[in-house]
Amino acid sequence: MEPLLGVKIGCLFALLALTLVCGLIPICFKCFQIEAATGRHRRVLSFLGCISAGVFLGAGFMHMTAEALEGIESEIQKFVMQDRE
Repeated sequence: MEPLLGVKIGCLFALLALTLVCGLIPICFKCFQIEAATGRHRRVLSFLGCISAGVFLGAGFMHMTAEALEGIESEIQKFVMQDRE
């Protein structure tokens, strides 16, 4: 196995472990649980949920936009080639 491949695999597992640990930290704190939250904490949790939903929607739309633009570009090129003939 090449040394660079080993480093890439190691970084992949390190990133996976870091993501899992950071994602599971809020479970340990009672103030992050929506049932235990009151008043201001509930509003903050709701706001953070809305922000995270927006991030996921934005990432999804950006991904779809790039693919759609590629498809539109190829169709425009076909149309232009038909006009020349």
